[in-house]
Amino acid sequence: MAKKVIITGITGTLGSALGKLYLQRGWTVFGVTRQTMAQHAACSQVVTNLQDGTDDAAALLELQPDLVYLNAGAIEKEIGEMGEPLPELTQSITTINYTFPAVFALAASKTARKPMDIIAIGSIADGSPSAFGPVYHASKVALHYFIQGTSPILGTANPNIKLRLYRPGAIHGPLSWAPVNRLNDKGRTVRAKRCNNAPPAEKVALHIEKFQKSRKWVTNYDEPISFKLLKFFYALAPNQYCRMQHWAWRRASRFRRPDAA
Repeated sequence: MAKKVIITGITGTLGSALGKLYLQRGWTVFGVTRQTMAQHAACSQVVTNLQDGTDDAAALLELQPDLVYLNAGAIEKEIGEMGEPLPELTQSITTINYTFPAVFALAASKTARKPMDIIAIGSIADGSPSAFGPVYHASKVALHYFIQGTSPILGTANPNIKLRLYRPGAIHGPLSWAPVNRLNDKGRTVRAKRCNNAPPAEKVALHIEKFQKSRKWVTNYDEPISFKLLKFFYALAPNQYCRMQHWAWRRASRFRRPDAA
């Protein structure tokens, strides 16, 4: 019997690449989406699920998967007049990026009767706050803290559960440009270097598969040295880091005070 994998966010760039890879490997792929559709090329069966609470988690667990990729994620596609996060989107992004994966992991620890490998897909944009993606960064760092903090607890409570974290960076495609809605032309030029050099989703999917087969608990896809330095800067000098963020916002954002000359 073919092994079963659940992949949330199957319609996204990475979700589709993961689905196609596991189909090639002979797995039964359940592709989860909040959209209503009959079929999708990256999975054996489309599962429409709002991913909004315990009932939605229970419905997915009824599929009895061997492997789960909690891959669904959201970014700030809309922002306020001065670049501020919108309340409704903040709640929605936090739910899909952090709250539902956390709820799913807790539900799985209560019901899993066979080995289940659960891999949450996070982000290397986790170690320091950013004025250019505050909701995304906050939701991802919450996910990382939860997965790494509860992994030993849930694994001890239910030895069938293996809860792990994979941290990809930018992936080549339109979503890699997500932060540009707050950037001015100078900021876009800086971002372009990272977007244009980002790896394709198929390459990242192969790296994730390698991680899945390993004994590692956490890994990432090539984290730039600049990200590592920012994390150390934030940890060692948070006040100075905040000053730097204020400076960066003035220089790289496309927003000015209405009364500014």
